Amino acid sequence: MKKLAILGAFGVIAAATTWAQQTPADVVKAQCAKASNVTEFWHGFRDAVQQNVLNALAAEFNKTNEGGCILPIPQGGYADLSTKIKAGFAAGKVPAMAQAFENNIALYLEADKLIDLKSIGVRPQYIQKRFIDAATFKGVLYGLPFNKSVQLMYFNKDLLKKFNAKAPTSLTEFTEVVRSISKAQNAPAFWFQPTASTFAPIFLTLGGEYEVNGKIQINGAIAVKALQWFLDLTKEKAAKPITSGFINSQLNDTFGFALDTSAGMPFYKSAAKFNLGISTLPGAKRGVPGVALIQGTNLVVFNDAPKNQQALAAKFMNFAMQPRNSAIFATQTGYVPSSDLASETAEYKAFTKTNPDFDNVIKQARFADYEPRISDWEAIRFNILEAAIKEAVAGKATAKDALDKAQKQVEDLLSGRTK
Repeated sequence: MKKLAILGAFGVIAAATTWAQQTPADVVKAQCAKASNVTEFWHGFRDAVQQNVLNALAAEFNKTNEGGCILPIPQGGYADLSTKIKAGFAAGKVPAMAQAFENNIALYLEADKLIDLKSIGVRPQYIQKRFIDAATFKGVLYGLPFNKSVQLMYFNKDLLKKFNAKAPTSLTEFTEVVRSISKAQNAPAFWFQPTASTFAPIFLTLGGEYEVNGKIQINGAIAVKALQWFLDLTKEKAAKPITSGFINSQLNDTFGFALDTSAGMPFYKSAAKFNLGISTLPGAKRGVPGVALIQGTNLVVFNDAPKNQQALAAKFMNFAMQPRNSAIFATQTGYVPSSDLASETAEYKAFTKTNPDFDNVIKQARFADYEPRISDWEAIRFNILEAAIKEAVAGKATAKDALDKAQKQVEDLLSGRTK
């Protein structure tokens, strides 16, 4: 496990000698043992690096708040987190603060459990407007963007050089290059996970929308075209479905391309044994980035929490959104900086001087869109749409049949015929 100095290079955590052998979690635990106001922050980070960065941020915040302590508590993955929070509603025990996707916010609002963040002192200054708009419901801000990510194109520079190819900037170029290299090396050059996340940038770039005339539609002509694109490349052995584990944990010299989350950047960089390229997504037109899916969570505060814990949670949110802290959190994790001013900080500039690819995260965030903000979207996304994608990629159904069946399931769910 990385030590507290994970953020020390940028000074967010002072590399104090007394902390030298402690992890960030150890420091936070010691701080909270002495605090009179321990405010729990439930999160869905599973990865050790992400947990360390979060705990380091909390530790630095706690240093400046005598008597108050933010205590990050992992709850498993994001699905586990939302399940435990819903169970907490029934049991009357929830944390003060937690991560939440937009569909989670919609669900928690149905239970009347969230507080207006501005009412407790959260100041959403210099934060990307699209992030704020997504967490605003009926004019009220219920979430503060925290760990937002977008997809990027990861590619093998050495493989492109070997076959005298250039990094594609359009979907047409991408398809041609993938087919050409795959044929030349007799192995698929495009690796993808058959998930709703991977499907989304192709669907969105082709002009697709999940909400049509106020209704959820996942089987329109563009959706079928997007899914067929994956099926055609797979059938031609130009694309390789990765159905177990992460792409970045399986890289070898036949890997050519992946369209994957910016949050995976640290893992691609550490795993690649070749010259790794990172760029914005190939677009519908040459030179114009494709449309990425905005993923990641917001911070929310529950109205059942004690007032002093709500106040400390608000103070932590304001601290995390400061440009300097936002810059460091983003560059250490691959997330999009929530603050518009993060890229102007000395910390951001120092990082991108040796990691220039990170600028693509901010560039791609300008070409990105959200999924529907409805409480049932989690079930639709994973249990219906993703299941349909996997079924089609496995050759068990055509793109149209899989999506038509999925659309019927969506309609049954939203009408209350199924749960």
